[in-house]
Amino acid sequence: MKADNRMLFQIALRNVARHSRRTAITAVVLAVGIAVFITFQSLLAGMDRVTIDTAIDYDNGSISVRSKDYEAHATSQPLEYGIQDPEGVMGGLAALLPVGSTWTPRTRFYVQVSNWADETPALAFVVRPDTDRKVFKTAQKVVGGGWGVTTKAVVGTDLARDLNVKEGDSIVVTAVLPNGSLNAIELVVGGIADLPLYSLSQQAIYMTTQDAEALVDAPLPVTEIDIRLPPASRLDVLVAQADSAASRIEKNNNDLAAVSIGEAMRDYLAMRNMKSKFAYIIIVIVLLISSVGIFNTILMSMYSRIREIGVLAAYGLEPKQIKRLFSLEGTLVGVIGSTGGVLLGAVFVWWLTSRGISFGGMFGNLDLGNLPKDLFIRGEWNPATFAQGFIFGVLVSWLASLMPARKASSIEVTEALRFV
Repeated sequence: MKADNRMLFQIALRNVARHSRRTAITAVVLAVGIAVFITFQSLLAGMDRVTIDTAIDYDNGSISVRSKDYEAHATSQPLEYGIQDPEGVMGGLAALLPVGSTWTPRTRFYVQVSNWADETPALAFVVRPDTDRKVFKTAQKVVGGGWGVTTKAVVGTDLARDLNVKEGDSIVVTAVLPNGSLNAIELVVGGIADLPLYSLSQQAIYMTTQDAEALVDAPLPVTEIDIRLPPASRLDVLVAQADSAASRIEKNNNDLAAVSIGEAMRDYLAMRNMKSKFAYIIIVIVLLISSVGIFNTILMSMYSRIREIGVLAAYGLEPKQIKRLFSLEGTLVGVIGSTGGVLLGAVFVWWLTSRGISFGGMFGNLDLGNLPKDLFIRGEWNPATFAQGFIFGVLVSWLASLMPARKASSIEVTEALRFV
């Protein structure tokens, strides 16, 4: 008997349906494993996205442009390495950035803040209120009327708590000037900003250019120009756009360093890749468990059908066709389970993207580093993850069926027909 692939497929499909209970159990295990993998990857992508978005919204922007000298000493936030001709640099950005991009100048430097009794280190941000709102969301988090008002400062929630100050209280801000001398000014707490990043909530103090120049007793340099690019649908696209735009800025300004969000969050993104590998370990473990089930399903099917194998062989079915038949059965189980896993994973990802998971308050006042305090994660759709889950499931199912298929193809006709 000469059997073509279509006939073998029909026989395999019939056998898979005939052993529906074993097929269903194996397919369910496979489907759950793939769905967990897809969901976990979506959740990790959502966590990465909220972390990067928070950094863009409150700290770095999509790109931060600084002088190369400043970048070399960035950890000390020096004032002596400002951008030469910041207005000229900003005037040329429109030609280098995507349509819809916005930018604002900022100056940051270390200060000491005192409530007249206690003192704590802080990081001063000098902002231009009108353009800062177009790049950062800091102003939206301020309670009080001190944003952009001379003689009034805005402080982070945790900094205000540490100093035991509230809106309307006086504070003293002290800075070390580039020449090594100290200077101090008195400001009123005009507002308190409930910032989602612990590092800013504990250290940030925002003031106007006039107050900062009174503090440093000199014209204030612009130490950075922060840029917000138009939103992107996926994190990898967002990072790639920022890297590309930063490269263009540096090529057109030899004395400037343009630090993209991908570069600023390099350590976090490296850790993200490690988390992604952990997700692959999970699916490998689940698929190994599933492969045992598929191996058992095909092997039991083979032993229960020795008589059928003998009949097929007696009618002329070649050993390689018998092997292909049982491999097809294992592959069909994999396709059923993988399809179910992709559909179940799609349901979970839809729920994550539409509803999300709130972790706000779960960690108390614990410093979560780059993660925001009010952590709320929405999943992200990633077609590649669905494709990977499906391909892994089918491939593992096919591999698990090879040994039983090989054993079935090696059964002699005379031995098989003894079971008739």
